[in-house]
Amino acid sequence: MSPSNVEDCNADNLTFNVLGEFGKWQLWISIYMALLKLPLAWYQLNIIFMAPPQNFWCAKPKIFTICSEEEWRLICSPKNEEHPCLIFDPEILLIEPNIDRSLVPLVPCQQFIYDKSVFNRTITSEWNLVCSKHWLIHFTQCVMMWGVLLGGIVFGVMADKYGRKYPLMIGITIQCLLSYICSVSTSYWYFLINWFGLAVASGGIGIISFVISMEVVGGKWRTTMPIVYQLPFGFGNTIMAGLAHWLRDWRKLEFALATLSSIYMLYWYLVPESPRWLLATGQNKKALEVLEKAATQNNREKYYKDGLKSLTSCKTRNRNDPGFIAFFKSRNMRLKTLLLSLNWFFTGLAFYTFSQYLGLIGENIFLTVALSGIIYVAGGISCLFIISKVGRKITIWIYQIITAFCFIFILIIPKNHFKNDWPRLLFAGSGFAGLAGTVPALYLYTGELFPTVGRNAGVAGVTTFARIASMVAPAVVSLDDLRPDLPLYLLAIVSFAQLMLIIPLPETKDRPLPDTLEEAEQFNKN
Repeated sequence: MSPSNVEDCNADNLTFNVLGEFGKWQLWISIYMALLKLPLAWYQLNIIFMAPPQNFWCAKPKIFTICSEEEWRLICSPKNEEHPCLIFDPEILLIEPNIDRSLVPLVPCQQFIYDKSVFNRTITSEWNLVCSKHWLIHFTQCVMMWGVLLGGIVFGVMADKYGRKYPLMIGITIQCLLSYICSVSTSYWYFLINWFGLAVASGGIGIISFVISMEVVGGKWRTTMPIVYQLPFGFGNTIMAGLAHWLRDWRKLEFALATLSSIYMLYWYLVPESPRWLLATGQNKKALEVLEKAATQNNREKYYKDGLKSLTSCKTRNRNDPGFIAFFKSRNMRLKTLLLSLNWFFTGLAFYTFSQYLGLIGENIFLTVALSGIIYVAGGISCLFIISKVGRKITIWIYQIITAFCFIFILIIPKNHFKNDWPRLLFAGSGFAGLAGTVPALYLYTGELFPTVGRNAGVAGVTTFARIASMVAPAVVSLDDLRPDLPLYLLAIVSFAQLMLIIPLPETKDRPLPDTLEEAEQFNKN
């Protein structure tokens, strides 16, 4: 989605001449947009608490009414963990209870009993998503990420054509409504259909809220905003962990999140249309209404009158945006685009895989996720200071090295060897902080490497690979079923590989950014 077209008198210049680069009005709009990252965290990572690791065993058949549950498990369940979904044939045991177990065939369980010491109800226990249905847990998260990707595309087009506000509010309304419906779904497949719709809305909200937050600020604030905008995502994790600890039931949790999401319906009254989009599409009268209110809030009424005079001579023209494909036509831009695409794929793979994998680290899943959220915020804040001092490339390197070594230390330290598994938990949080610093730094760096005329198309194109990676992430997490910690081995390799992908790219700190494709092609040749 492109933030807007350009005009002869320039929508950016008009907007910021009237409002200034950052004032009270921009502050509130930025806060409103950043707060939308809370529900994005709730829904995109909710699988951690909807389908957490949960012990289960085969339920006792009715023919074994004289046995207690403990006796049943001793009699019919294999003593090793290789066959948690199988039991000794109960009909044979009923006839010959003392038979040698090695002679009794194993048969699939018909019903299951779940350990409810941590969670009272999950989608796993409610719909028996174990054994032959275990893959549906990972499929649920894949569906979420497919929806997020589709939502970014569909709502991005809508926002360019119909404005920012109404598609945003449609997304918020759908997200809230479908979240309520998911909480009362009567079957897995009915739940999944609504879950996909919720994901589409979530993806749309993410792309539109980010663009609005970029359009209302100018100057140095466009460097700061991509980082600040990401911070509430971490708080969303912490809030969700607190609710999950309190409720211990996926339906109650989903209902609570839907209720919190309904607060965003107030945005119908709080959030105006983007004045930059209104100016770019020639809707000057509506733009002036928004700018007048904003200028009053920023105490810049005088500048509004000057802007009103300038606007009378404006004529709208469309900018010739080259599109994403244009970056593959020249050698240098093709290399940069490919390297950035791979960087975003690896970043997305590490972030979404590790976010889901956190539930397997530490003894307390609620504490692990809550701390990861707080550390995520700390990582994002630290990025604000580091990136302005040492540049974009070194910042990304620092955070990627931290992440890679944290993955290695988690692998080296024996699981549950220390109380509460605290060393692994500490490195898990540090690794998540590394990812939290990488994402905004890479976002800023990506935007600076593409030329002005195609910056939005370029950023949208390469960041799509992170969404593709997010759909692969559930499959990577499932590798833990084949061999414990196998996902971490893969993530460590990916993190070190990403370090190599940054080397050929140029540093952009304190350098004039390219405006045209020709300037971008020559950017790292000089």
